Amino acid sequence: MLTPGDLGFLRGAIFAQLESRTQALPIPADHPQRDWLEWLEVPLTPGELSALDCQPIGPTAQELRAGGILPEVVYACLVQTWWHPGQEDWVARTRSEIYACFDSKEVQQPGWELDREAIDRVNAYRLQELTPGELLQASREFWTGDCNEIERMEGWLLLHLDHFRRLQDVADCLFPFHYQGDPRLGLSDQEARRWLCVPDEVDFMDATQILGPERVARLLGEESIR
Repeated sequence: MLTPGDLGFLRGAIFAQLESRTQALPIPADHPQRDWLEWLEVPLTPGELSALDCQPIGPTAQELRAGGILPEVVYACLVQTWWHPGQEDWVARTRSEIYACFDSKEVQQPGWELDREAIDRVNAYRLQELTPGELLQASREFWTGDCNEIERMEGWLLLHLDHFRRLQDVADCLFPFHYQGDPRLGLSDQEARRWLCVPDEVDFMDATQILGPERVARLLGEESIR
């Protein structure tokens, strides 16, 4: 029985769909791996699933998702294990690029082994290409609270782009927006910067304006605003 998010199965399904990528992949509505194919945004339609080439791969999609990897990066890296024409290394291929350029005659098996270090590197690169709105949407499952001040949050994300490697990094930098606990009183300047996730290169008063003075007052205590 396949483990949920089995990457060998998911890769086989991806390549089956790529063979006729103008059409969705037929798969039963109650198939245990369907949710993971939907997470990878593989086009699906109800029907009988044909036999797939499901060679085993080490991690699972569940582990990669929990590790803060974008589904599009998982998809692209799975494709590159068997299809990497003219490549010497892993790249941040987009789904549209794969659809436009894929040629089944260029598939190589066994091909490349899935490389977690490469996945992390591609993920970091891709995160820095996303818009603030896309980053908010992608990281939502890792927030610990809720906030609807989208413009402030997007502005705050722009200050942190160079630091993002995983979706958890995005959620961590948004900490001032979704923290609902007690304020931290009596912090030094440096401690306050760390508490509020202010990048070293950003002036504290500029950070206060982006976060909102009232929020900073709540998080640090009225007397702590600098």
